[in-house]
Amino acid sequence: MGAEMATLLTASQCAKLHFLIKQVKVTSMKDTLIAIDLAKTIFQVCVMNKNHEILLNKKLRRNKLLTFLSQQPPSMVVMEACYSSNPWGRAIHHLGHEVKLIPPYQVKPFVVGNKNDTNDAVAIAEAARRPKARFVPVKTLEQQDIQSLHRVRERCQRDRVAILNQLRGLLSEYGVVIPKTKAVLAKSIPMILEDKSHQLTTVSRSIVRRLFEQWRALDEDIAQLEKELAHLCKQHQFYDLLISIPGVGPLGCALILASVNDPGQFNNSRQFAAWLGLTPKQHASGDKSRMLGISKRGNASLRKTLIHGARTVLNWCDKKDDTLSLWLQRLKERVPACKLIVALANKLARIIWAVLFKQQSYDARLAAGCVVR
Repeated sequence: MGAEMATLLTASQCAKLHFLIKQVKVTSMKDTLIAIDLAKTIFQVCVMNKNHEILLNKKLRRNKLLTFLSQQPPSMVVMEACYSSNPWGRAIHHLGHEVKLIPPYQVKPFVVGNKNDTNDAVAIAEAARRPKARFVPVKTLEQQDIQSLHRVRERCQRDRVAILNQLRGLLSEYGVVIPKTKAVLAKSIPMILEDKSHQLTTVSRSIVRRLFEQWRALDEDIAQLEKELAHLCKQHQFYDLLISIPGVGPLGCALILASVNDPGQFNNSRQFAAWLGLTPKQHASGDKSRMLGISKRGNASLRKTLIHGARTVLNWCDKKDDTLSLWLQRLKERVPACKLIVALANKLARIIWAVLFKQQSYDARLAAGCVVR
């Protein structure tokens, strides 16, 4: 009987001990924060408790980081949103930690003393503890693919513009001036190379031909990248919802899908528009408050694409009678065109958030007007 009682007490104690250990792990995940200052080979790791006390602040080599984190209880791990933060975030998330990325501009005010890795890691931890701290979600591999294709496409476009400008400039040095637009230049180059009456030498003709071939090769690369981008985006569950919104084409869909993991990370549609830099900056002191131009924060490519899409919607609004078009027709009578385009881009951002958050296709009847001053 005594042996059975001892066994019973041991089992009860073991259950209680297991419960306490579980509670400690949950508490540790809520209270312990691990800040990592990323680098190429040497990382700085700072461990801070809920009382803002630094428990650990040391350097770790690249191959030792995951080993160290795997030995820690589940905690919140914070890193600056920079290059290589996404792959590290995915790897650390698999270890059972909660990973958050914080924008560097929110960390900078908390650096105390000289700029070094030790102080930077502490600043990341302090910034992450702020009540109004905002974080950037870790991108998935699918988002990384879409963003990579878009970045390569942007680089090809910049190279193409540079080649066109150089081509026009070199031709003008030999007395050959071509009217504007890319289409006119494309038709003119073959005829210029065949025309012997120009002052072009053998060397200059070779240069022009080489630049023209590079231009055509970039055109083919851009077209192929756009096909791959469209193919990736069409496989996403939100593609059909986004493409139904006026002014949001395949390129806009790609940028949105690459940037937004979960629309629920924003409290409302205005916060999403502010995240894109489409809301006015405020300069207030005492009883004086001034609203300035848009802040231009966040993803510049997505903001630019939405503004171009808004311009297209505005150009065609006179031929439509839906709610959004009628709202634009009324505003065109009293609001400057550029201001109205930005206001419409802001509204498109809000519509995008609502469509993603509610997971419903765009409904023109719900696109009520808003006030533009």
